[in-house]
Amino acid sequence: MADGTAASDPRVRQFARELRLLREASGLLGEEVASRLGWSASKISRIETGRIPVSPGDLGRLVELYGLPQERADWLQTLSKQVSAKGWWDAFADAVPPGYTTLLKAEADSSAVHCYCAVVPHALLQTIEYSRAVILASTLPPPSKEVERRLDIVRRRQDALDADSADREPIRLAAVLDESVILRITASAEASGDYEVAAGQLEHLIALTSHPTVEIRVLGLASGPPPISSGAFTLLTPFTGASPDLVCFENKSRAFFISEEGEVQSYAQDFERLGAMALSAAESVARLEAALDLCRGGRS
Repeated sequence: MADGTAASDPRVRQFARELRLLREASGLLGEEVASRLGWSASKISRIETGRIPVSPGDLGRLVELYGLPQERADWLQTLSKQVSAKGWWDAFADAVPPGYTTLLKAEADSSAVHCYCAVVPHALLQTIEYSRAVILASTLPPPSKEVERRLDIVRRRQDALDADSADREPIRLAAVLDESVILRITASAEASGDYEVAAGQLEHLIALTSHPTVEIRVLGLASGPPPISSGAFTLLTPFTGASPDLVCFENKSRAFFISEEGEVQSYAQDFERLGAMALSAAESVARLEAALDLCRGGRS
């Protein structure tokens, strides 16, 4: 990872901050650490600001100097491997908006995703044909080659739902869909007369409600105003943590994050509130099935 690129990743910044806090807790100045390890002071600064990665060997020397217990040292080594890992997302770095590669990596490094869908279903919930329709709805639709590249990203993201290997378990996904998302799907089908894509998307959502690691709830219009007015958001929980550490927002030109602990917790509380306001699991399926029946009637 080149100098200067790492700091754009919020989890890299969090890891770097953790190293700085550990140094400060040990009572050592950056210059003192550099002197004892035979490094330059600028190297310590770049490591603690996330500008350069820290090798396993260098990390081992740091944790030994700071006197960390073995369990804590092992946790840091695991975390270091995750934040510096390369993956399938790197192949798309030159073809996606700013911050999007960071989103793909952060999502792949997460054990759980909690999302509030205010306009369209989350990418992890979309059929490929519905994703295609969303992409082509842009004011300036991309060329066909770019469309297929974006759809390939959607497929790769969705692989995490069924991952089951020594490297990772399937991602746990909890989604709250505003009822307007469902109404938009059916209304678009009625307006265009093309019910196939809409029906396929609704069938897919219904099928996912039976997935062992997926929960989908519908926030009915009668529930009143949601506790958040800024639209869709996603909470990401890392493998090394028990609670969300990032809030992600996606739009057509970029993805951006909130990583400050207090703000992340605020969004986590908002998501809990959305879940409490939403229809039950059974009622949510019934609402999706009613929308599907409407589409089936239109395409028959």
